[in-house]
Amino acid sequence: MTRTRSLRLAAAALTAAAALTLTACGGSDGSGTKTSGKADTSAADGQDQGQPADDSGQADTAQAATASKDGKDGKDAKNAAKGTCTAADVKVEAKAVQTPVNHLLLVATNTSKSPCHAYNFPFVRFDADQATAGVVEESRPQAVITLAPGKSAYAGVITSAADGSGGAGRDAKKLGVSFQGSDGNGSVGDQASVDLPGGKVHVDDSARVTYWQSGAPAALKW
Repeated sequence: MTRTRSLRLAAAALTAAAALTLTACGGSDGSGTKTSGKADTSAADGQDQGQPADDSGQADTAQAATASKDGKDGKDAKNAAKGTCTAADVKVEAKAVQTPVNHLLLVATNTSKSPCHAYNFPFVRFDADQATAGVVEESRPQAVITLAPGKSAYAGVITSAADGSGGAGRDAKKLGVSFQGSDGNGSVGDQASVDLPGGKVHVDDSARVTYWQSGAPAALKW
């Protein structure tokens, strides 16, 4: 009985040890496998749903797109400024007209190889006057006048009032003409020095100029 009991106790001890060993191995392997499986599943889920693990690529793409857009906008702004008529690429002449009386006709001809825009009205200055002549607001055209190479824009200059309402006036011997920018906030480029017909013209306080027009008749109707 003693030998049999001892064998039973030894067998029970071996069985318990084996169970503990299997439990320990299974727990370790299960934990490792589960952890690894969870990481793999998360990565797969992210790929299936189109969720990148790292969004730095998106940030770089967005920055590149912004830089490209800014560069394009800057280029467009530069081209727009370049497309404005200035005295550097447009020749301005003042011509005498028979009618209406007390008028001059400004002719601006594009001498460059590219189109340009004659915005608003010319700034007209007689002699060394601080102020430029006023403008005939009613002469504003419906669209900006664009000059192709070799083409001209026109503006009428009312030099003095026919009824004498502009004061005594004086004889001016110099005429300066400047172009405006698209924003209408001032002149662009240098002032053109324009010869007056006969070398002088009578002007008074009522001197005004029209907006740039596409034809001479429209410029002289005011």
